[in-house]
Order: sequence, then C-alpha cells, then structure tokens
Amino acid sequence: YFRQEFCRKMDSETYGKSGHDYMVRHLFGKEGKRADKSPYGCMKIITGSGPSSGDCHGCPFKHMDAENLERKLIGWKIPKVQIREILGLVAGQHYQIACSKYYEVTHNKSDAGFGLNHPNQYLLESQKAMGNKVITGKQGYQSSQSSQSSSVQGSQSSSVQGSQSSS
Repeated sequence: YFRQEFCRKMDSETYGKSGHDYMVRHLFGKEGKRADKSPYGCMKIITGSGPSSGDCHGCPFKHMDAENLERKLIGWKIPKVQIREILGLVAGQHYQIACSKYYEVTHNKSDAGFGLNHPNQYLLESQKAMGNKVITGKQGYQSSQSSQSSSVQGSQSSSVQGSQSSS
C-alpha cells in the first residue's frame, strides 16, 4: 500500500533507495527494535513541526492557510455559515474545536458529544456515525489513547475536539 501511494510522487527505484520502504517497515515493527509506533495525537500534530512542501500529513485546520482551507471546505460542500464559523475558530487558534465543528457539520450533528483528540478517533467516530463497521488494530486510536489520556484529560476542558480529517 505505502509503495503504491509514495510512487505517485516518485518512481519505485527512488522509493527503495530513499529509505522509505525501510522507514515504513520500521514504523510497523518489522525492522529495528520491532516495536510498533503509536500515531501522533492532535496536540502532538498541532504543536509539532508542520508538513514540508509535498508532504501529505498534518492538521488541515492548523497547517493550511485560511484561503486554501476555505477553498477545500467549499469544495467539500460545507455551507458558508459553517465555513465562516470554522475559519473563525481557526483564526483564534482553536484547531481542535474547528475540527469538531467540521465533524458536526459533515455528520449532521448539533453536538458531537465527545472531544476529538486523535485523528484515528475522528475516523472511528465517523465510521460509527455512518453505520460502518469499526475496525481497530494495534496501530488504532484505542492502543495509543491510554498513553495519551492522562495528558489529554487536563487540556480537554479548555480545548476540546480533534484533528485532521483524512483529507
């Protein structure tokens, strides 16, 4: 899967020589210490360094400029009133709340009923809301939630909600 996705931006030979194949095997515990790595939560993504040019990760509410974010939201058929509200939250640096608002709008909910703190949580909650079978694994939100829950609970009351859609 990863080879196929990366090779959209580079050829297969470059992928192998650049070490991407080793990196992916290492992240999934197939190389090196053979320990799985937990994916980053929202706070780590928001406070960490942003994606470089050509990268396909990060929080769209934090890492996209307002103009591009607005274009994306319009393209995703978000009503203008909600776009203004989301962009206002982003302007106030309330990225997780903006993500939660996006979740509410895209899932026709007046209140999500939970605080989003991890991109995998967004995916799982979205799957539940859409009636799809929820699949979790070793790399899923639930495995990394316990290690982050104590640090998240303290900040949850002041800045709730989550991160990126899988844009």
